[in-house]
Amino acid sequence: MQKEECVELFERYIANRANENEIRRLCLWIKNDRNISTYLEQQIKASSSNIDSEVQLRMLKNIQVELFTTDKNEVKPGRSNNVRFRVIKWMRVAALFLLPLLTAAGMYFYMAKDESAAAPLIISVERGQKANITLPDGSKAWLNSQSKLTYTADFNVKKRELQLDGEAYFEVAHNAKKPFVVRSKDMAVEALGTCFGVKAYNEDHLISSILMKGKVRVTTPDGETILMPNDRVMYDKTTHKKTQSRVTNATDFTGWIHNELRFENESLGEIAKTIQRIYNVKILFNSELLKNLRYTGTVNNNSLESVLNIITLTSPVSFQINKQQVTLFENTKLMEHFNQ
Repeated sequence: MQKEECVELFERYIANRANENEIRRLCLWIKNDRNISTYLEQQIKASSSNIDSEVQLRMLKNIQVELFTTDKNEVKPGRSNNVRFRVIKWMRVAALFLLPLLTAAGMYFYMAKDESAAAPLIISVERGQKANITLPDGSKAWLNSQSKLTYTADFNVKKRELQLDGEAYFEVAHNAKKPFVVRSKDMAVEALGTCFGVKAYNEDHLISSILMKGKVRVTTPDGETILMPNDRVMYDKTTHKKTQSRVTNATDFTGWIHNELRFENESLGEIAKTIQRIYNVKILFNSELLKNLRYTGTVNNNSLESVLNIITLTSPVSFQINKQQVTLFENTKLMEHFNQ
């Protein structure tokens, strides 16, 4: 009987005939009864004759909690690795996509005006994993290890804003009326029809953005900068200074999508953070001097040991791996030659 009553309330809710007590009861059922929640999701999925297939697909990607597990060293279009979609009340997300269709029939969603409808949706990627997703506006995002992308249920209604803690590459669907903005601590990147990358881990003191196609406006505490293709901007959160440079090929800096690591005059201390995220290990330095060594180049990150071997071949460093811990040692004789 509860299932039939829930379906009836669901129909009343969509037709805007449910009162507040009925809506509250419906939400509690959906939240606490997995069988009812699954049944309603299946009914929405079966409504393909009434809902455009592309809209339906985007809707279902947001209302269903899915764990996509693939080889941690391979990311292919349309697949995500161990991604945790923490979606609060999937009905609010369903409302986001169904609203344009239902308003044409004179219907209205109560939750569209509920203050909680703007609750954040979080896409979180664990250490050692990567993911790619399609956002509600059709834009695509690739997330690197230990990254988190946050947006609200009203994304693409009036504006398109996301919060990033980590590294991501975006291919933005053009919509001049709705600016696409990626915000992080001390940096905001506004796309003006473009493909670009952002590296902005909250724990790092250096954050950056690089442009592949189109144009972006980068805003930091010291002002705005317009980037053109192959422009790169870096901001130091410690010194509060920004630097801009030209690179030969901007796509080198998003090689992590294809399992490549690109370093551009980066210190071993910063590189160690990247390695920790990608391979889910802890790196210890036997000598603090090693942290200041700098590297430029591209490495195919097929394995942790391969990456470490390449570093030791070009610098006075040796390493030792013990389960999930890596210790870097200073080679004193080579260090003297290296400093000459």
